[in-house]
Parts: sequence; structure tokens; C-alpha cells
Amino acid sequence: MAVKAADLESELIDGICERVRRKLATDRVAPCESFIRQFYHWVPAVDLSDRSEIDLYGAAIAEWNLAQQRAPGESKVNVYNPDFEQHGWQSPHTVIEIISDDMPFIVDSVTMELGRQGYGIDLVIHPVVRVRRDDAGRLVDVVEPGADPDGAVAESVIHAEVVRERDKAELERLRENLERVLGEVR
Repeated sequence: MAVKAADLESELIDGICERVRRKLATDRVAPCESFIRQFYHWVPAVDLSDRSEIDLYGAAIAEWNLAQQRAPGESKVNVYNPDFEQHGWQSPHTVIEIISDDMPFIVDSVTMELGRQGYGIDLVIHPVVRVRRDDAGRLVDVVEPGADPDGAVAESVIHAEVVRERDKAELERLRENLERVLGEVR
């Protein structure tokens, strides 16, 4: 019997959210679940089907953790090779994580920079998530799609996976160049 893509997507995301409910503090579960559902919402199920639940959870939680503290106008960029022992999840690719103000051309600029540097792109996930932060920049809430509460701002969440780069100096150079590009887009 064939599995419908929507059923596969729902099953995968529900499994990830169940893991969130088991692992996170009760007061952080609802905003994290909302974040994860928005994070994976537009990703075709076929792009997720060959990945383990722990790796899907790890990728989403890594972005969630990066989003926890951010000042207006700041772009946060991580570039690394996740491995299970160090990060709790793994990928055969180099992973780029970005949390930034939502800006026109941000995804185009990031993917063009990756191409300019010769990195083949395997996956790009890019939801725009509306959040509320406190005065210190701490993430307070993730707003459900369609809601428009006072103080909510749109932030770009970018998760890109490229051909694995093993050279640590090259990983740092890639991070610096992506930060430069994000500054130019701003």
C-alpha cells in the first residue's frame, strides 16, 4: 500500500513533536512545537523520508537553539558538520543554520554565495517565522501562522545542507562569507 506524502509528513512531524514533549521543559513545548511545524511545513515529504526521526529532530532543535537569543538586526550563522556524539544528530552534509531578520532576497543571496564558493546544495529549508522577543532579545513565543499579535516580528530561518566540507578553516571562511553577504543584504 502506497503512503501518501501528506501522511508521511504528518507522521514524521508528529514523531518529532512527541520527542519535543518528552525532552523539553513544559513551558517551552508549545512554542518549540509551533517552530518545528513551521520549520518543516513546506518541505516535501520525499526530502525527509530517508532521514531518521532523531536527525530531523536534531536539525530542527539546532535551529530552535540558535533562535533563542537574537538582537534586532543581528544575523546568527552556524556552519558545521553535525555528528551524533557531539551534536546528538548527524548528517552526511555540512549544515548551515541562519536566524535573521526577514529581508528580501535573503535566500537568493545565501544560495548564490554557496554556489559562488562551489558548494553543491542538497537541501534548503526556509520558513519565515513570526516571533516575539523580550527586551533582552530572548525568544518568548512563536506565533502561529495567520495570527498577528502586538510585538511579533518576522524572522528568516534558513537551514541549508551542502556537500560536506571537512577543512575547519574552510568552514570558518564559509561562515564569514555568509555573514558578509547577510550584511550586504541588510
